[in-house]
Parts: sequence; C-alpha cells; structure tokens
Amino acid sequence: MTQRSRDLVSGQITLDYFMRKAAEGWSLAALEWVREIEPGVHPLEPLQESTVKADVPYGLQVAENGLELVSNPLESTVLLLILEKVVKEKRIGEIASELNRNGHRTREGTLWTAPAVFNLLPRLIEAGPELLKSPAWQELRGRTRLPN
Repeated sequence: MTQRSRDLVSGQITLDYFMRKAAEGWSLAALEWVREIEPGVHPLEPLQESTVKADVPYGLQVAENGLELVSNPLESTVLLLILEKVVKEKRIGEIASELNRNGHRTREGTLWTAPAVFNLLPRLIEAGPELLKSPAWQELRGRTRLPN
C-alpha cells in the first residue's frame, strides 16, 4: 500500500526540503509548476509559424497543433541526400547542383547554392544521429558506394 502527500510550497524549494522528505521515506512521484500569466493570454499559446520559421531547424516544422516541432519530410529528404553526397566526398557545389537538378529548392523556394548547402552542415551534424538510424538512410547506404 502507498501513501500520497501533496505539499503546497510558496517560495523557493531547497535541496534540504527534498533531503528531509527522502529521509522520511517519501519518493518523488511528480512535480507541478505554476506561473502567472497575463489576463486574456492562453497558457499554451500556439507557435506562430511566420514568427518562428527562421528559428525552426531545417528538417523540422511546426506541428498542426502549433505546440511542437515535427519532422518535415521534404526537408528531411534533402538532409539525407546531402549526407549521402558528403559520404561520397562530393564537393559542396556539386551537391547544390544535384539538388537543383532533382527539383529540390531551399526553404525560401530558391535554387540551392554552395553557401546554402554549406550553411546546412551544422544542422546536418546535429540531425545526423537520427538520420543515420532512419530506414531511408539504411536504404541509401545499401546503394551508396563509398570512395576508396
């Protein structure tokens, strides 16, 4: 049988508070946070895509609920193609040309340039672990010949 306790705390919680509760045999089951908000403001105000688009990492997009980021299939495909070309040791300019030949465009709808591809490299590194686990990468890897 378990016993539950809900403590209403005002002010800052200290480490001593947690240590005392643990010494009494309690274990932490949940935390609840509250904050003051302005009247008329919804507490989970959806993200406005137009105001955050520049802040959304390439390969992701604002979800329909406006509250989270989800994978953008088209941009994820572009990242995978760039990754494949980097593995094949293609030059950045060649990668941009190939993206354009295959009909891919930047997020702004423009042609790919070497600097645009180069600017995606930090994002490619960040997204790399997830991309490398994806079934799409496994398929690409199977047909990708590595340079000697």
